[in-house]
Amino acid sequence: MTVSELLRLTQSYTLPYLVLTKQQDILQRVADACGSSIKDVCMDHTNMSSILAYIILRTTNEAEITIMTAFEVISSDFANVNCSELVKTEPVLIASELLKAAGDADEATKPRASEALYFLTSLMYGRHGTPRGIARKSNVTGLFFENHVLGIMAHLSDIINESKGLQVATDKIRCLRAIQEMMRVARDNVTNALPQISACLRSAIENPELCNEAFLSWMVMMASVGADEVIGLIDPTFAIIVQYWSSFTPHLQGQAYDMISRLLTTQAASIREMPCTIPSVASIPLMSKFEAEIQKIKLQMVAGRQLQALIQRCRHENLTVVLRALVELETFLEAHQSFLHEITMTEQQDPIIAELARTLLDISVHFNDSNDAIVTLSARCLGLLGCLDPTRTEAPREKREMLVLSNFQEAEQTIDFVVFFLREVLVKAFLSATNPRAQGFLAYAMQELLKFCGLNGSVIVHRNQEKHANSKYLRWHTLPESVRNNLTPFLNSKYVITAAAVQSETEYPIYRPGMAHGQWLRGFVYDLLRKGHGENITELFQVFSRIIRTQDTPISTFLLPFAVLNIVISGSESQQMSVGNELLTVLSHDLPEGDIGSRNSLIQCSQNVFQVLDYLSRWLQEKRKEISTRASSSRHSRTSSSRETQIADAQIHKIESYARALFYWEQYIRQRRLKDLNGDRTEEMEPLYERLQQIYTQIDEPDGIEGISSHLQVLNIDQQVLEHRKAGRWTAAQSWYELLLDSRPQDTEVQYNLLTCLRESGQHDLLLNHIDSFRRWDKLQGYLAHVPQSLKGNFNIGVGRTLLALAKDSKEAFAQTLDDIRRRTAKTLNATNTASLQACHDVLLKLHALTEVEAIGGIRKHNVPDASTLMASLDHRLELLGPFMSDRQYVLGDFSDGDIASAWLTSARLARKAGFVHQSFNAVLHASQLGDNSATIEHSRLLWKEGHHRKAIQSLRGAIAANAFRSHEYLQTEDPLTVANNGKQQEQNVPKSRAHLLLAKWVDGAGQTQSESIIQEYRQAIKGHARWEKAHYYLGKHYNKLFEHEKAKTMEKRAQTFLGGEMARLIVENYLRSLAFGAKYIYQTLPRALTLWLELGVEVDDVLDSKYGTDDFRTHVTQQRLKMLTIANAQVKKYCDRLPPFVFYTALSQIVARIVHPNPTVHPLLVAIVAKVVGYHPQQALWTMLAVVKSSSKNRALRGRQCLDRIYENAKRVKSDADAKELRTMINHAQKLSDQLLRVCEGSVEGKSSAVSLTKDLGFVHRTTPCKLVVPLESTLTAALPQGSHTVDMKKHRAFAKETVTISAFMDDVLVLNSLQKPRKITILGSDGRLYAILCKPKDDLRKDQRLMEFNAMINRFLKKDAESSRRRLYIKTYAVTPLNEECGLIEWVDNLKTLREILLNTYKQKGVPVQYAELKALLNEASSPPIKPEIFTEQILTKFPSVFHEWFVDMFPEPGAWFTARLRYTRSCAVMSIIGHVLGLGDRHGENILFEEGNGGTFHVDFNCLFDKGLTFEKPELVPFRLTHNMVDAFGAYGYEGPFRKSCELTARILRQHEDTLMTILETFLYDPTTDFIGKKKKNAGMIPDTPEGVLDSVRSKVRGLLPLESVPLSVEGYVDELIKQATDPERLVAMYIGWCAFF
Repeated sequence: MTVSELLRLTQSYTLPYLVLTKQQDILQRVADACGSSIKDVCMDHTNMSSILAYIILRTTNEAEITIMTAFEVISSDFANVNCSELVKTEPVLIASELLKAAGDADEATKPRASEALYFLTSLMYGRHGTPRGIARKSNVTGLFFENHVLGIMAHLSDIINESKGLQVATDKIRCLRAIQEMMRVARDNVTNALPQISACLRSAIENPELCNEAFLSWMVMMASVGADEVIGLIDPTFAIIVQYWSSFTPHLQGQAYDMISRLLTTQAASIREMPCTIPSVASIPLMSKFEAEIQKIKLQMVAGRQLQALIQRCRHENLTVVLRALVELETFLEAHQSFLHEITMTEQQDPIIAELARTLLDISVHFNDSNDAIVTLSARCLGLLGCLDPTRTEAPREKREMLVLSNFQEAEQTIDFVVFFLREVLVKAFLSATNPRAQGFLAYAMQELLKFCGLNGSVIVHRNQEKHANSKYLRWHTLPESVRNNLTPFLNSKYVITAAAVQSETEYPIYRPGMAHGQWLRGFVYDLLRKGHGENITELFQVFSRIIRTQDTPISTFLLPFAVLNIVISGSESQQMSVGNELLTVLSHDLPEGDIGSRNSLIQCSQNVFQVLDYLSRWLQEKRKEISTRASSSRHSRTSSSRETQIADAQIHKIESYARALFYWEQYIRQRRLKDLNGDRTEEMEPLYERLQQIYTQIDEPDGIEGISSHLQVLNIDQQVLEHRKAGRWTAAQSWYELLLDSRPQDTEVQYNLLTCLRESGQHDLLLNHIDSFRRWDKLQGYLAHVPQSLKGNFNIGVGRTLLALAKDSKEAFAQTLDDIRRRTAKTLNATNTASLQACHDVLLKLHALTEVEAIGGIRKHNVPDASTLMASLDHRLELLGPFMSDRQYVLGDFSDGDIASAWLTSARLARKAGFVHQSFNAVLHASQLGDNSATIEHSRLLWKEGHHRKAIQSLRGAIAANAFRSHEYLQTEDPLTVANNGKQQEQNVPKSRAHLLLAKWVDGAGQTQSESIIQEYRQAIKGHARWEKAHYYLGKHYNKLFEHEKAKTMEKRAQTFLGGEMARLIVENYLRSLAFGAKYIYQTLPRALTLWLELGVEVDDVLDSKYGTDDFRTHVTQQRLKMLTIANAQVKKYCDRLPPFVFYTALSQIVARIVHPNPTVHPLLVAIVAKVVGYHPQQALWTMLAVVKSSSKNRALRGRQCLDRIYENAKRVKSDADAKELRTMINHAQKLSDQLLRVCEGSVEGKSSAVSLTKDLGFVHRTTPCKLVVPLESTLTAALPQGSHTVDMKKHRAFAKETVTISAFMDDVLVLNSLQKPRKITILGSDGRLYAILCKPKDDLRKDQRLMEFNAMINRFLKKDAESSRRRLYIKTYAVTPLNEECGLIEWVDNLKTLREILLNTYKQKGVPVQYAELKALLNEASSPPIKPEIFTEQILTKFPSVFHEWFVDMFPEPGAWFTARLRYTRSCAVMSIIGHVLGLGDRHGENILFEEGNGGTFHVDFNCLFDKGLTFEKPELVPFRLTHNMVDAFGAYGYEGPFRKSCELTARILRQHEDTLMTILETFLYDPTTDFIGKKKKNAGMIPDTPEGVLDSVRSKVRGLLPLESVPLSVEGYVDELIKQATDPERLVAMYIGWCAFF
């Protein structure tokens, strides 16, 4: 090395000394070696900062003079330069050097370093001379660091993390000490850089060499920042201590201990509010004292709040916090399985379950490529949570999408995009970054993007009077506060980065087999950003390109569609070809076998490609809408070419994008149909339908295959087998595969299919026999030893290895194999298959099963349960799975024969209910072989199901006579009714009671046994299990059957027990008693019991007709009625006291309707019931009560006030004075609020104004708020009923959430709707901070609507409980209706609805299709005049209006998965309402009364005034049972009304038949309600139209049973639905509809 080279390399170290000592000659030699002048060498930014820092530290008092003297001596070029100018050239580097020196200094020299820092800051801000006090010094220093901390941290982080080359450990430690000094000096003036500081320190803590010094810096940071910042750092602090405790030195551990002690003292109040968010320190013995304190606070919190806090921690940006949170969440979930089951299986599921599932899925995806530990922990937690039934729990990923129609040409749209990108992507990436270098690039990007938007420091200090006029200020404040806080430091920051190296031209295609997903994605996006075209694009894409390669994939994933679109629109032809070929290259590669990493990478790459295609499709649709010209609208419908269809088809087995393939094929089929209509028959349709059928085999939609099959003329054997498999007819499919195996014995695919059939049909023994006595463990080991390499990662193979390890009692191998399977399974979760619980159902089921395998293996890390506890837990987890029979398959471990037999019986019951009789028989045989004699019950059930009724009854009687039931199923009852005379409790034999009840039901249904014998059989069931709701219910139901039988007789033939009220009393008594032990039958029992009791109260005063016999007989009957009423009253009073109030709350509308009951012994009980319900649930029940008090009927209003008085009396008697006073205050506030809402409803709105003021125009007085009444929503007003098949503790059940949403305030803006009565939409601010819209409806009695909503809600419960309908998510859309009096009320507003008429008119307008009503009316009149001419309707009218409704679904749901889900929801909800509407005689279903939800496609009906076949009395009678016009059918999909629509109709009709008695009971309470006229006046007299309550009930009953008009033989469900569909689509009926109904739409 030459002298010149040495001088050049060491200049930054030698120059400071040489300048201070003024050695000009040596400085000149250094300058010569560098080929420059002395001034240029010194002015180098690194050299100058070192020189100034060196001189300032050594000559603090006279530093300025020393600096200028030295520079003037060494070079005359410095003569005109002052010291302040020199300092301002590199303040960040100078400060960094001074901080390093301060960190190195001992206590004696530290003051000098502090003075040096103050000198620097004084020069920066024009301060000269000596400081005048500490306050001034700290102000100037604080201001300096506030403005320069980001630069200082960037410089120090580069050294600590070796961002610009290798660094020695001593330099890194100096930098960490510099951070400590900066925190001590600047304190909370550096809080704007806390994310950068904490990221830098976390990164350093991970380095063993720096761990202790870095954590010491962390502790200094905790001691320096303000209290608000400390609260946000508590979680990561605890997490770091727990994770790195073993790496700390003993001295540092002591310091950490002291810091935690101070935190628990100084932040005690905050910690008490957030104990559950603090990571546990139980693993550190030294911290046991603190752990005890924290746990003590945690124990005071309910489990729900603890879980919410854990979820919150799991969403933290800090990786360490997430890791610790998952560890604790796993422990929590293991310890609280019963709590999870309770909140999951309740009727109104706690939303925290969906939130937890969504959080864990998102974590799994986010860390899938970066942190296996987090992925594995997430998988464990998902397994403990269980495979939630997706029909009950919906946890969709919230999608926030951005569409840039202008391709970044319009400034406002571009800025909106940038703000969206900052809010949704960049800030989150910045906070979660653990690499300071990557964080630095993100900081630069945020700085530049804010600058692009014109956002700077002025948006913070903007004057109040100018706020509303400044668009920048408004845009800034649209960002959430947390986002603004993180962006604020970058409004004025000065990050710079070095110019990017020139990149060579990228060679396409970029993708290569085996390439990692991140590598391909970043490379592809980076190249696209470099080639961006456009003024705004060039500026933005240049910034984006600087962060792509240093960041995780979410940023690249977000930018990819926008970058591709830019090339597609603005790029050259060669660039467009390259991009297109790149996308096709990814799609054309087959998934590699065996290499799971490469396989997952290709899947992720393919998902990115489809993400691009979806964005391009959405952009194209919206652009066409924007242009909205006739030329473009003619192409408005999204189309699929044969090429697109082939591409989609190729991906089915790659990424399981079946909905996408279905979308392309259906669009292609639609095009083919149009060509066929135009005479172009170049392609047969049958093969296209066959391909659709194959796609449907892979989709979780059980009815699509049958729908498609209806369009195939002849099904070949393969198609028939497909249908059998999809429908669950496994035995039928098995027969075919057995035949096929005879001719092709070596065909492995046939063998696999046969084994699948055997497994699914429960023929496990035969399955094992087929594979060479697979029962032995040695055989299993042999098979596993020969597994091909490509199948090593297979889930089932892994489970086999796990069980083999368990059989060998190798706990270590068992645990290791299990963890490996769990990790592999979790790795298959990605952004696509976690979009919903339904999409990832198979993965969740595997994780669910692994958790149970682990539990059975006995190696759970916490709380290893005993066998009985474990079996109970498994039973509870079984209920989570919902109606999916194939999911409910269990692995049995080392349990007693009794436990295994119980599991077999559970399998038998599930299989029977699912219709798998053979599988159920097989399970019963296994249970019997294990000695469980109670299997006789299940065996008898199967015999009955197969039609062998006599044999089933005989078998059951024999078992009862032989007392063949297991003794360990006896339990002790706590019910006082079962206490024997000697005072000892009777033992309750549950299986025997079940057998007696089953026998009683069968002989009751067979009608071959006397009633008294049947009653005794029911009583035996009750005797054996007195606390069984079902037994009491069925006894009451039998009495009700006798009652209805007597009621149907003529007057003179009715029995005395009926006339005297004894039958009614027995029904009331048994129904009320059943409610003491459960609420499963509450809607069958309570309404009926109340009706019979209230009617009995009326009948006692009725004069009996002379037809009933002699005077003595009539007198006896009257006396008997009085006696029965007295007994019934006593029963009602007894159960009013015993039953929890929520029971009567479910029938509050019915009770209140009869509040003016004439009987003096009945109405006090009604008042007592109402008072009890309102007293216990005032926030909900007062809404109903207020309508009574405000009634226009004096008697009703008087009874309402009596109820309020009774409520006050009860409160004084059973509550404290404070509680009673609070209740009175709530009622007073509620009454005042009711008055104000009535004023809003009734207030006059002049003119046609659609926007009015709640206060000024409608006179609302805001002093009535806040009010403790709940916001009147369906979710807040509906009582959650206890769930479960076992006896429940009714008194402990909580029907309403503890923290419900109450009314905080009313917004002043009111929207007046443009209709005759001018209803008003108001907005309520809830106590949860959310806004809720409510419709105030004047001049309309809403009690009818309220009761119908209750009726629909009850049907929804039936639909949810039925396995098949629940699987299809059948439902009726309901909403809250709250009457305020007889003329006004409130209706829950449902957002984002579109009427069918609006959708169709808009689409026809875009297509240039006019609607000439005059011409149409003339054609309809001509067609409907005798003789009916349907051809006019089909050939002249319908041809004018092509089917276009399907386009709305394509437009609203452009992503194929969302499109398919929405269309299916529309089809099924349409089917349910079609059947319900037909049964209720709901008419007037024109295009304004049928609406659709824009968010999910569901059907929504309004206007229920035309009920009970009133439409048949119109001038033009409505002859169709429901609306099923060509547009609606076309939107169902390629199969039309076959498949999902027909099946959903059949399921709904079948469920209505199953619950006929309940439906009739509820309708009876409506029709006999004296306050509401459900029948109304008909427009004309029609002979077959019911006009009495009895006639209406008969009409509804006939429809439920499948009786067509004038027919006496009911049709089957299938036959009846088929007839209704024929009627609804019959042109002869449609042509007769009035024109406003628009049958042509």
